Amino acid sequence: MKDLPDAVFMVIKYADENMIELPLDLRIRAYMAGAIKAAGDLAAINAKYHDAITQSLINYFENARGKKNQKAFKNAMIDAFTSAFGLGWADGGQPLPFSAEAVEWLSAKVAEEVVHIDGLFVNAKELRKEKDFDYFAWITERADGYTQTLQAIYNAGRMFALKNKMLAWSLGATEKHCKTCAKLDGQRHRAVWYVSRNYIPRMPGASMECGGYKCDCHLSDDEGNEITI
Repeated sequence: MKDLPDAVFMVIKYADENMIELPLDLRIRAYMAGAIKAAGDLAAINAKYHDAITQSLINYFENARGKKNQKAFKNAMIDAFTSAFGLGWADGGQPLPFSAEAVEWLSAKVAEEVVHIDGLFVNAKELRKEKDFDYFAWITERADGYTQTLQAIYNAGRMFALKNKMLAWSLGATEKHCKTCAKLDGQRHRAVWYVSRNYIPRMPGASMECGGYKCDCHLSDDEGNEITI
């Protein structure tokens, strides 16, 4: 049985190389079985994902193999999201597997990001038509933006793991705050309360009025430990 994770990893690798679609649930379960491992820390996961995004987009601009490179981007995203969420889950003190609620949340976030990636390649197709377009600068900016999402995915994983732990909302260092964040300042709720309402600092598309974009707020436990990074 100890060889099972390696066998599963080889199946996933073969499917990726041959453009075979795999269910998201299988990739998440593969992670939980140890077939896909986090890169060690969030910085390493970020770096690996950034490199994968950059390479897939460079390959697209240079050889226009859209479906293959689009698929490579999506696979890298799924693995990065799962690894970042798993790291947060572990730092929250929970062993694998993820809870059913956590898997459902992660699957929904991956589905949302797939839509964004599809839109990105539609945009890239038009940009390829522009003469002397500086595609490398554009790619670098896109890779930086997409990678930043992993911080919020990590935060969510940790909050799911903490679940019933009481957390306090604190405003960040920005000069202006949205109405939602200002109202939440100083409030204490269980971690699951914030997650269920999608009040997650720095989560793109969060339910605060600011949408989580460039949000500098954070959550801390009663001991003063900052939970969201």
